[in-house]
Amino acid sequence: MRTAQAPYLERLDHLRLLAAALVVCFHWFHRFIPDLRPNNPLLSLIDEGHTGIGLFMVISGFIFTVITHGARIDYTGFLRNRVLRIYPLFLFGVFVSLTIGTYNEHRNYGLLTFLEWALPFRASTVSESTYFVQLWTIWVEFQFYLLFPFFKAFAERHGARYLVGWIVMLVLIRAAIFALTGSVRFVAYESLLGRLDQFLIGMLAAGLYLNLPRVASNPLHLPAATLTVLTLLHWFNRQGGHVRMDASWWIVWTTVEALAWAWVMLAWVNFRWRAPRIVESSLATLGAMSFSVYVMHNFVLAVLHKLIGVPALHPDPIAAAALSAVLVVLPLVLLAAWPTWMLVERPFLSLRGRYLRTDPR
Repeated sequence: MRTAQAPYLERLDHLRLLAAALVVCFHWFHRFIPDLRPNNPLLSLIDEGHTGIGLFMVISGFIFTVITHGARIDYTGFLRNRVLRIYPLFLFGVFVSLTIGTYNEHRNYGLLTFLEWALPFRASTVSESTYFVQLWTIWVEFQFYLLFPFFKAFAERHGARYLVGWIVMLVLIRAAIFALTGSVRFVAYESLLGRLDQFLIGMLAAGLYLNLPRVASNPLHLPAATLTVLTLLHWFNRQGGHVRMDASWWIVWTTVEALAWAWVMLAWVNFRWRAPRIVESSLATLGAMSFSVYVMHNFVLAVLHKLIGVPALHPDPIAAAALSAVLVVLPLVLLAAWPTWMLVERPFLSLRGRYLRTDPR
């Protein structure tokens, strides 16, 4: 995403596109196929495509740290820009969801429910939102925004060890919750106590990038990091994956997942070999639409499910679901995201202002 605050890192938009694509394919695949434990790591990637959420959160911590490097943050201006960035489309999705719930599902939501959704905390009716249930991540993301200026200020004062200390503390808290209740899956997967690790690891990756601009630039880093992600997700999937509620490895999973994605991110940002210019810029354009893709995709998937089902691309139903997700559904979701990107997101993005002040140091 372009900003007037710092140089544009085009390849981060490539990764945003990847993150959105993983989530879209994950939700489409599981409309037809139950959770699997396949032998194919690429199929495990689709089966556990929710990992795109972790990638989004690592990118968030990274880009804000890079943008604000060497400057003071005006907290009010920073939050104003964040509201303009996500709330117009977010509230649009909330309004569509609650309208459907009221007039088609007869739940009769009203103003109080809408206000509950508008606050950056998990709404009590999120599980009833058939087409926009994924919006829980937006609340967590905005909680990152509320905290980021403080993390930046304290990390500048105390060094990277301050962020590492937070990650260790969060892991210990999840371990304590697991010891008390026997499960920490929902805390790790859906709450700030699990996802903050990923934002902080993005911040640490940014510090590494700013101090060593060519970090992970050796061409071998990208295949090695990609293989690491595939291997970890395949192991995770074979252990029961995102539906495994009682596993102790949820204590550290979001941390490990974020470290692997941070390696991929640094390797891709500094990868020396480049595709033709039109390919790189086209991928970045699609990546800039990733928020519209994310917010609207489950609604679009429900429509596609109703209208076309699974295209018969392969006699095996698992292969057909996976192939249709990548080759048919993902392009249609990207196309469907264009109107909200042009009519909702971009006009409000143009209203953003500057929130950085020169650091006297």
